[in-house]
Amino acid sequence: MFAEVERELLHKCRAGDWKAYEPIVRAYEGRLYGVALSLVRNTEDARDLVQDTFVRAFKSMDLYDPERPFLGWVLSVCRNICIDFLRRRRFGRSLEGDQDEKPLQISDPGAQTDRSLLDKETRSLIWKALGQLSDEHREVLVLKDMQDLEYGEIAEILNIPQGTVASRAYYARQALRETLESMGVEYP
Repeated sequence: MFAEVERELLHKCRAGDWKAYEPIVRAYEGRLYGVALSLVRNTEDARDLVQDTFVRAFKSMDLYDPERPFLGWVLSVCRNICIDFLRRRRFGRSLEGDQDEKPLQISDPGAQTDRSLLDKETRSLIWKALGQLSDEHREVLVLKDMQDLEYGEIAEILNIPQGTVASRAYYARQALRETLESMGVEYP
């Protein structure tokens, strides 16, 4: 979405225009779903939490600073909703969660070649390995490597110093590499 168009839509949203919110939701729902899924590890819960995020974000639009990127703000809202959900649930489910649906998809789902089956198996193992990381490490890897955010954006979302983000990312990649190697998967 172009920054100028997004800015205008967000201005209308702040004035209470739900119709202007729809393109914003469509633009960011996939990214929020990826973050929510990485945190709660259940597809249905992640979908519900993303929906809750957009509702809460719209109702709290007066708290959004239009001088800052909307994505960072709405990711913070999503993260907080997911953390509250996990606290209420008291980590009752395994971090293994659903392995069928992930934001990492086969580029051509119709083609079931040996390569795509191998890629699907590898992705499944990567998700399993991510589930074994600490919440702090998994969160940083998802935001950096899967959501492609900059360290500064992640620092703002997590409310930690940028150096801490870089350090966590470094140690998280080491832990992921060790976990994958113990599973017999070569870390990229």
